Amino acid sequence: MATELELKLMVHPNFLKLACDFLDNFCQQSADTNNSRQPTLALMNAYFDTEDALLMQTGIAMRIRSFGSRFIQTVKTRGSSRIGMHARGEWEWEVENDQLDLTLLKEVPLPDVLKDMSWCKNLIEVYRTDFQRQVWNIELSNTQIEVVCDNGLVTSPYGKDTICELELELKSGEETGLYDFALQLAEHIPLQVSVVSKAQKGVRLKYGKIEFPEKPKSIENSLELASYWYEVWLVYWEAMHFMQDEALLQPLSHSMERLQACLPIDLQKRLMELDAEIKQVTLGDSPDLLERLAGEKSIGLAMLTIGQWLNAQAF
Repeated sequence: MATELELKLMVHPNFLKLACDFLDNFCQQSADTNNSRQPTLALMNAYFDTEDALLMQTGIAMRIRSFGSRFIQTVKTRGSSRIGMHARGEWEWEVENDQLDLTLLKEVPLPDVLKDMSWCKNLIEVYRTDFQRQVWNIELSNTQIEVVCDNGLVTSPYGKDTICELELELKSGEETGLYDFALQLAEHIPLQVSVVSKAQKGVRLKYGKIEFPEKPKSIENSLELASYWYEVWLVYWEAMHFMQDEALLQPLSHSMERLQACLPIDLQKRLMELDAEIKQVTLGDSPDLLERLAGEKSIGLAMLTIGQWLNAQAF
């Protein structure tokens, strides 16, 4: 079992090539031979669950990934919240074909409701994620990061969704290095922090629900409140683009106001200025408003700066 810690970044399709070019140039201009582009992969992934979504409800994602002639069976758990980052338990096995080997699950600490394994006979393929993955190995201040650029689709009987994102996965070193490198990217490329996994995108196609973080138990803890409103902000941002619904700008702005009240003065000022910038972009009747917002570098820079501060306080 490995613990996967990654920072996921939304990128509008218009800026995907810009992101890849930046990463190529970063590696080419680096004197460190550990910075390098790796072979591009075509990944085809089938996700499995019961008809009543028992695995999803217990925080489990199970898939078979195929690339070339290889097949990898993976189980991921919901893991712990890391304020804008994804931290999950992950088990992987190479298998002979595209059929699940359920005997391997004995290595996974399953929730009590799954331990009798009776649900296994009801498994079906519920959605797919098929995408091209470009890969770079990056070393920054003794932190080793795998950066991937994924471009493709999530498909299910209930519809489809796009995959257009960067993922920064910590391989070794300090996790603050993920934010340090993400901020370098954000200086050159419009991007935003995402808390929605590919598996969550697949589930969302069926249920049409936007997942919000759990509300803090105590409103007296300002850090918990800040973390909550930060992730609500991220969820509204992603949902607005998924649903192509500009009406979500209002709750987006509200979440920024609530977050602002929980931050130190310098970050309060930054968020207030960002809210004013967003409102300025939305003035007038623009058919490409969401695309224009996705092109604002200041949004991603603020998300990353605040996320880095919150993680520094919490951990």
